[in-house]
Amino acid sequence: REEFTARRVGPGARRLGYVIAAGANGVALWVAHQLLAWEWPRFLTSDFEELLPILTMSFVTGIAANLIYVWRDDWPIKPLGEMITAAIGFAVAIRTSRVFPFDFTQYETDWSWLARLVIVIAILATALGVVVHLVKLASGPQQGRAAR
Repeated sequence: REEFTARRVGPGARRLGYVIAAGANGVALWVAHQLLAWEWPRFLTSDFEELLPILTMSFVTGIAANLIYVWRDDWPIKPLGEMITAAIGFAVAIRTSRVFPFDFTQYETDWSWLARLVIVIAILATALGVVVHLVKLASGPQQGRAAR
């Protein structure tokens, strides 16, 4: 029987991943600001504009965090950055549930229930993420950990 052994990703590959993630956040930020002008997707209402400030903060924070990780991704920088981005993600999910900028009345099926379910899952997942990263931050650097 072969035992699964995870390989550690080298620093160069991690840094490249962070640069790609920062770029993806930049593209997502630009797209988010174009959606209403594009009138796409059709179920998105003009209330989406109320989400743009917090979405912008989320994407900019993601860009900044990933660029910081290019420079340094050890403890306490990475768990702190991940906790902050998760907390902002939580705020985005909460704000989305309050604004609910979706209108599915033009469709044969009203998908509002599914959109609300996805938002609730996002709220729970991001809240859990905040807690997990807070624990990582509080537990300190973990020396001698097995390879990931």
